[in-house]
Amino acid sequence: MLARITDPFIGRFIHVNTQYLSSWFKRLLLLAVSLLLTALTLLFNNIADAADRNISSDEDYGRTLPFYGDRVRDMGIKLPKPVGISLFTHQQEDLMNLGDFKIDGEPVDDVLPSGGSSTTNTTSIVAVRADVWLLPFWGFNAMVGKAVTSSNISIGVAGLDSDNIARLEANGMATTSTVTAVGSTLAYGHKNYFATIDAQYVSTSVSGVGVSLDALVVTPLVGLNIGDSGWRIVIGGQYQDYQKQLKGQLADIKFSATQSSSRWSTMVGLQKAFAENWEASLMAQSGKTREGVTFMLGKRF
Repeated sequence: MLARITDPFIGRFIHVNTQYLSSWFKRLLLLAVSLLLTALTLLFNNIADAADRNISSDEDYGRTLPFYGDRVRDMGIKLPKPVGISLFTHQQEDLMNLGDFKIDGEPVDDVLPSGGSSTTNTTSIVAVRADVWLLPFWGFNAMVGKAVTSSNISIGVAGLDSDNIARLEANGMATTSTVTAVGSTLAYGHKNYFATIDAQYVSTSVSGVGVSLDALVVTPLVGLNIGDSGWRIVIGGQYQDYQKQLKGQLADIKFSATQSSSRWSTMVGLQKAFAENWEASLMAQSGKTREGVTFMLGKRF
């Protein structure tokens, strides 16, 4: 049961103190609201200042490409120029196993047994490559160029004795090809780390023998930006899936064969960004049946 206060002095004391506490509570509440409004004002001013700094420090702010690029720049992320043109050079040596020979559509396994033939190809490619970033993380590229291939061919020919296979060697056979490629790239970055995956469809037309080869080339890479030096270290792999069926024609004779090789190779390299938006990269690859070096020098716009 609650006691009833009958003393008039005690009643007045409680009433006065209640008013006193209520007054202090109102003051504290007003102070808290004032501090909150001040903090929000400072926060919005900092955001506006950061956006203004991005606009003033990034000359690409406001460009159409890549789409939604300004939203990424507002987060303080520096994007590369959206358009690039580069000189692409590639040297590669690979071992191909040949089999399932046919001449004018007829199998000739009794003369050219499967598994007994191979070719070592050394290819040099010089091409022009162009790329464009449509989104901050998604770009497209295309390439056209020439390739010169020197082949050392070893053909296994069945002898009179079924266990004996003679070998015909043809070394230094040179061919010239036209190389075209189209592809797409996905990229992601966080602080000084980044990752890319590039997929290209490559078509090679060999002059003189009517041979056309298609390949799918996929290159996943991860890398590290070395501070503000412009240097980047990258490591990853490359998957090359060549067309298995090789077809061609010499004079009036049509021939075909299957080819196979190891599809994966390890890649490691360096990339460097220079002044005036120039950039270069040097990549080396090594696999079970493939060795190669790629160099690119380009400029972004």
